[in-house]
Amino acid sequence: MTYKFTTIFLRMAYLKQIHRTLVSNRLIALLCIVLIFLGRIFAGATFYQYITWLVFVIQLGIIFLLLRINYVHRIIVKKTVLPVVFFLLLTASYPSLYNNLEGNISAFLFVLCLALTLKNYHNPKSQPDSFNIALILTLGSMLIWRPLLFFIPLFWIGFYRFRALNGKSFAASLLGIFIVYLFLSAWCLHINDWSLFFNNLPQFDKTFNIRWIEIRWYDWVLDGFLLFLLIMTATQIFASGISEKIKTISFFKYLYIIIVVLFVLAIFFDQAVYNIQCIIYIPVAFIIGYYFTMLDNNKWVTYLFLFTILLFIGNYIYRVYSL
Repeated sequence: MTYKFTTIFLRMAYLKQIHRTLVSNRLIALLCIVLIFLGRIFAGATFYQYITWLVFVIQLGIIFLLLRINYVHRIIVKKTVLPVVFFLLLTASYPSLYNNLEGNISAFLFVLCLALTLKNYHNPKSQPDSFNIALILTLGSMLIWRPLLFFIPLFWIGFYRFRALNGKSFAASLLGIFIVYLFLSAWCLHINDWSLFFNNLPQFDKTFNIRWIEIRWYDWVLDGFLLFLLIMTATQIFASGISEKIKTISFFKYLYIIIVVLFVLAIFFDQAVYNIQCIIYIPVAFIIGYYFTMLDNNKWVTYLFLFTILLFIGNYIYRVYSL
């Protein structure tokens, strides 16, 4: 009997050590990048498919910004690379996203604007970054993906929640939008052709289309499990995590707002689900990364953590062989 209890204790200690290593060891992120690289090759990608590898490079830029957000602003108190790991696992588990250049560039611009927003926490002189965010998203809506322009109010909400929104920053944001269209109108005047200007104006009738999204059973399984993790994390942060910094709680509340808004947009935007999917995985990865980092001493969370990783890997294998 004593031997049995000793064996169980050693197994639990070993599992907890694995959990803490995956949380804190920076080499895990590098290992994950290598595995994701090999996973693309295993899924059939060749080195001649430049879009696939360009998307991979863009995702490296996204994870760099995620690391910078966490380490510069100390969102998660413990040192961790889990937001990066989960972002890579989430995107890698959907091989259909490997060639989604438009969606991944949009996700990179989104996380860049998120970093600029958080940078202005309680900053009354936030006009430059407010202007830059509007400029980035307006140019992105013209060159990359049209609905990016409609994300600007989402960052107004972020500035408001971080006590950085005022009359000057709001005016600077409008100026960022206006300048892009001003240069576009000047170019159209130069070539005496206004079709380019009118084609780049927001067109709600073509952008929005209420429709039912077809979700298959394996999508329901993964999405339902992610929803479960989001609820568990919300309980930890807002119900029992009263010792967290005000900045951390404000940031995670904002991430939940982003997820809700993006989910609604995924319903209303016509043929934009995959692009929004690339973006929505950014706040999701940060939130569940926080949950599994801060509760690394809980044995049930350790089991859930290992199950989550295996679920993502299983989702990847199933999609590669079945789709």
